[in-house]
Amino acid sequence: MICIAGNYKKEPEIKMQKHCDDILTCKEKRTTCFEKNGYPIVECGQCGHRFIQLQNVGNHLDEVYSDDYFFAGKDGYPNYLDEKDMLYKYGTSYAKIVGRHMQPGHVLDAGCAAGFILKGFEDAGWKCHGIEPNQTMAAYGKEQLHLDITVGGLETFETAQKFDLINMIQVIGHFYNLDKALLNVSNLLKPQGHVLVESWNRNSRIARVMGKNWHEYSPPSVVHWFSDETIIELFRYYGFTLVQKGYPPKRINIKHALSLVDAKTPNFIFKKKIIKLLSNSVGRLNVKYPPVDLKWYLFKKETV
Repeated sequence: MICIAGNYKKEPEIKMQKHCDDILTCKEKRTTCFEKNGYPIVECGQCGHRFIQLQNVGNHLDEVYSDDYFFAGKDGYPNYLDEKDMLYKYGTSYAKIVGRHMQPGHVLDAGCAAGFILKGFEDAGWKCHGIEPNQTMAAYGKEQLHLDITVGGLETFETAQKFDLINMIQVIGHFYNLDKALLNVSNLLKPQGHVLVESWNRNSRIARVMGKNWHEYSPPSVVHWFSDETIIELFRYYGFTLVQKGYPPKRINIKHALSLVDAKTPNFIFKKKIIKLLSNSVGRLNVKYPPVDLKWYLFKKETV
């Protein structure tokens, strides 16, 4: 796929030679695909990676992942805590998937929020550790779920503990420094450790149809957009082999879905009233997310 003024023209897939160097220093040619929320979204001509270039990352985590992200809707959640039961089941489902390939050990969940997914892993026998930039979410996980959660980001996380598994569930697109994050992942893993990644596919049918109005184009919260090919190539570049991939058993709260519709669609007559009516009447229900543009990947660290 190539970008032409925000629209997409289908082209034969080009086999990538390699993933490029650190985004901050890479000299490969970049093409601007379109602009969203004031940010030019660019694509690398060498590896096909699509991203934005953040000018100031000093307060990025605090500004983007404030309490509004978890409680104010729009690009975030109307109330993240309302989805706790659903997210816990999501965690147990992923623990079963990972369990096909390895025994429970130490798991690090990057961007774990309040720890509901991580709790599912704990109940499956894992020794659980989390990283979360939002202090309110981290405090909830520590106080209510009794989880070991550190406030911060994966780029700068330090510990003497080595992990058997690192989870990045809907997180990899949010790293402000992808190179630092993945180098740290490699350093934190034990030999032959695994990484579980859940990521949106920018080449999915829905993403192609929606173009720049695809809901995942929401900078500065989302910084990177991967295709099935680019994410596999990315991890190969950092020394990981793909073990398995598939479509997650994801469900979404209707109130959360309506919040995204409100933020991502043009205004029309009675829009606010219709969304409010649906939210009040069926907002507590959860529905299965169509498995079309979201995938999971399990990677294994290669031994030298």
